[in-house]
Amino acid sequence: MKKTILTFMAAALCLTAFAQTGPDVLIPKPASYTILPGEAKADVPVKISYGSRKIKAMVKDLPDYARKEAYLLTIKGKATVIEALTEEGAFRGKKTLDYMKEMAGGGPLKACEVFDYPRFRYRGLMFDISRHFRSKEFILKQLDLMASIKMNVLHIHLTDDAGWRIQIDKYPLLTGQAAWRPEKLWKDWDVNGHNYSREGADRAFGGYLTKDDVKEIVRYAAERHITVIPEIELPGHSLEVLKAYPTIACLDSTGTHPVFTSDLCPGSDEALRMYKDILDEVLELFPSQFIHIGGDEAGKASWAHCPRCQARMKEHALKDVDELQSWFVRQFDSYLASKGRRLLGWDEIMQGGLAPGATVMSWRGTSHGINAAAEGHDVVMSPGDWCYINHNQDNPLALGEYVGGYLPLSRVYEYDPADGFKDTAHLLGLQGNLWTEHVPTDENFEFKLYPRSFALAEVGWSPQEVRNDFQEFRARAVALADHIRGIGYHPFDLHTEWGDRPERNKEVKHLARGCKVIFNTPYANQYKAAGDATLTDGLQGGWTYSDGRWQGFESDIDIIVDLGKTRQVNFVGAHFLANIGAWIGFPEKIQIQTSPDGVNFADCTEVLCQVKDTDDGSLFVLLGDFIDVQTRYIRFKALRKNLQYHDWLFIDELIIN
Repeated sequence: MKKTILTFMAAALCLTAFAQTGPDVLIPKPASYTILPGEAKADVPVKISYGSRKIKAMVKDLPDYARKEAYLLTIKGKATVIEALTEEGAFRGKKTLDYMKEMAGGGPLKACEVFDYPRFRYRGLMFDISRHFRSKEFILKQLDLMASIKMNVLHIHLTDDAGWRIQIDKYPLLTGQAAWRPEKLWKDWDVNGHNYSREGADRAFGGYLTKDDVKEIVRYAAERHITVIPEIELPGHSLEVLKAYPTIACLDSTGTHPVFTSDLCPGSDEALRMYKDILDEVLELFPSQFIHIGGDEAGKASWAHCPRCQARMKEHALKDVDELQSWFVRQFDSYLASKGRRLLGWDEIMQGGLAPGATVMSWRGTSHGINAAAEGHDVVMSPGDWCYINHNQDNPLALGEYVGGYLPLSRVYEYDPADGFKDTAHLLGLQGNLWTEHVPTDENFEFKLYPRSFALAEVGWSPQEVRNDFQEFRARAVALADHIRGIGYHPFDLHTEWGDRPERNKEVKHLARGCKVIFNTPYANQYKAAGDATLTDGLQGGWTYSDGRWQGFESDIDIIVDLGKTRQVNFVGAHFLANIGAWIGFPEKIQIQTSPDGVNFADCTEVLCQVKDTDDGSLFVLLGDFIDVQTRYIRFKALRKNLQYHDWLFIDELIIN
């Protein structure tokens, strides 16, 4: 018996070693391919041909940007040929061939013909290196993998409150001071007063890219046909700059003291000069058409009282601070245009009116991008519900801290950037974003980046009609993740994926199922779930508050359930979700009252919540109690804690048995 087993294992290993590898393993999935008879050794010579009659005929109906990257790869027994119109197209074909060779592990390739081209011209990733700095070497490593999966834009978020990460010669304090802090972790810096340090000081954490670093990154990326787009944030997210150069901060109402918010002063002529000087040095380093200026989440509170801002608004007849922001952004739109570049910004740059040449990166849902495109502006789609890969990708109780909701591989893969667009002429493509508030290490960065960036790559490259089977894609993603783990990357392990919260996948049967609920306090419209039916529909929520099952309240919860007739009730309770990073906390306590007529209620029980909710990730608690009462009406109250970050309560189902 032992000999038979060993013989079978040897045969299986032999079959595995010599199994043919073909285009069916590729990420992203090619536009089309044909399997031919036979096979080819991985080391057969490769011939590259430009402008053949065959490739010209195949691409004639494609848009110009797709022609540029299109290729035809033919693998046969004694020769492999890549046909393309451009060097970039030939490069894409070569990366397809290299991908199959790596997955083959030295084994034979299937004879095949692959005709391929991109769906979108912009297929990007954003790396936030402000909250936690990432080195040149780390960025170069990710560029290699981006090239393998045909992504062509790297957007680097270089500046934010937590640190300035690029050398600017004219303003040395930006790296001498604003790039360093006393705390290693962003979360510690955030709660300890937002202090900065000095380069070379004891326990100064941070860093920045030198100009030589940037030049090497840009060159390395260009060799892989990847464009690097810098982001220099303005007018918000700029506290680090104001602390280094306080003269560009807003002034208090007396006009004598600087006000340190995260916003630059748009009334300051010095701020305009300084940022144009900064952009001049940035433009020397980055040849990209787009320069990202941020433009998101400006608080604007100080602008309403700053004498310089008020004077600016009066000078230009600006009716409110939104128009003041628009005016400020327009100055850089025209300045970049004068240098032959284009301004790109988060969708808040639409507030107060969009600058004429601006391109919008839509992150707060999809409507802003759709509206900007309808107005004739180019857009890049990057909505948080599908593209924020800093969000949790599996069971939050097992994966530690993160920002945002639940974004598994399957949800990323289901995204179609063209949804909602009547005309896609101004839709450039999509981008995945990795914000790093809770991403302190290189390993954790890669853990969040892969394999979800594989899905983004396929969404951006492959025709929508070939993306029709997630499980088939998942199998390819598992294989690629296993492969890159073997060459030094740290992807999330799909083999151990938990999936959504188990409670979400099963209905709950209880006495209040389908019963009427009277809301003495209203739920928030943006988190209404199924509306009035939510708390008695038998459906429970998943890992995130925004999944359409959890119902959100910006107040205490006070509801009454009518059971329809007098019933024996033995238990009343509900699950609550907490996510302090989203300002959601557990209630301090719940109170349960009963009534025979819905008017006169008697106290039944009170339960204190004893579970801590201080983590930034999602936490869950069941708050309820066993009772013994005959009743028709049950009044359920959940009372918020009077604490910071407890603005919201989220509940998914009121269970009565």
